[in-house]
Amino acid sequence: MNEEQKDKGLKRAVKEENRFHLPSNFAYRTMRKVEEAIRLREKKSERRTLFATIAASVFLVGCCIAGLATYFGDVIREAFTPTENLKPDNIQIPAFWVLILITIPLFVLFDRWMRKRYYKHHS
Repeated sequence: MNEEQKDKGLKRAVKEENRFHLPSNFAYRTMRKVEEAIRLREKKSERRTLFATIAASVFLVGCCIAGLATYFGDVIREAFTPTENLKPDNIQIPAFWVLILITIPLFVLFDRWMRKRYYKHHS
């Protein structure tokens, strides 16, 4: 009788062990969590890239201003100091300002084009 109880106990333990089943949507939920983790990682990477780009841009603009001030400081100072009244014949548009007036619209168009490409890719 003791043997029969052991056999019944073993059979019951084996049956209970096989009762554990994964839910039917286990694969779907797991893949959704994996995709969410990948999406968060990409978002962090994009945020780091954005901050690095902003920092590099600020640094380059600062270097550009420092370089212009170093090389053209005297010329810029003279351009803003009041001088004698000039006759209309002698007034000339400085080449520097012409370049600025040309490059600003180009940069605006380039920025618009880049934003369109970025939002098309990330939407």
